[in-house]
This record gives sequence, structure tokens and C-alpha cells, in this order.
Amino acid sequence: MEKYEDVVGIDVSKLTIDAHLYKRGLHRLFSNTYKGYVALVKWTEQHLKEVGYFFCFEDTGHYSTNLAVFMSENAIDYIEENPLAIKRSSGIVRGKTDRLDAAMIARYAWIHKEELKNHVRQKQVQASTFLHKCLKFSL
Repeated sequence: MEKYEDVVGIDVSKLTIDAHLYKRGLHRLFSNTYKGYVALVKWTEQHLKEVGYFFCFEDTGHYSTNLAVFMSENAIDYIEENPLAIKRSSGIVRGKTDRLDAAMIARYAWIHKEELKNHVRQKQVQASTFLHKCLKFSL
């Protein structure tokens, strides 16, 4: 089992993704495109070079699908979590912004990392299998 020392919480919206490095307390905004995903990984590697980490984001359907596929294709550890589970764990939150949501997701993932860790690789396999089936079907 891999040892994680940090987590990147991501709030996914239609056009942008907000990323928050939990232990570093850093935040950055990226576009919700392939270029944005590459920039996200570069930014994360810049700050967490030799540290084991994983990404966590809410399953927002269409908006998060491309990010999940990108991470699966690049063998990046991630977990796509049910938004209701994250919301229930956070309690009452005053104010709501994408930046705060990314920090809340990172906090949730860090607190629950032992339970989530077991599902990281499984999610990658599921997403890759789904993508393979879709490509096979379209041919």
C-alpha cells in the first residue's frame, strides 16, 4: 500500500478547476481542459516533488469525466467521491466558493485517506475499462 503524505483537493466546474494542496495550503485555478490538466499535474509536481500524494474530486458527472479519464490514462492516483459524502462530512459551512470547496474536498480526503486509499487504483481501472468499451463501441 502506498503511503500518501499529501492530497490535492479539486473543485470541478464547467470551465475551471480549483486545486488545493492540503498540507501546503496552496491554491490555484486551472482551465477544465486537457491543457489545464497538464498544468495541474506540473504545478502539483513542482510543490510535491518527492512526496506521495493523490487527487480527490467530486463526481460531478459530465464536468469531471474528462479529468477522471486524463488521470486514468496517465496512471495518476485519484479518487472521485460522492458529493453528498463530502457535504455531509463538512457540517455547516459559512460562505461557498470554488476555492473553499477545493479546500474542503482536500480536508475530507486527508481525514478519510485510509478508507479512500483502497479505492484509488480500483477507480482507475473502472475508468480505463469504461473508456476502452466506449472506444470499442464507436468503432
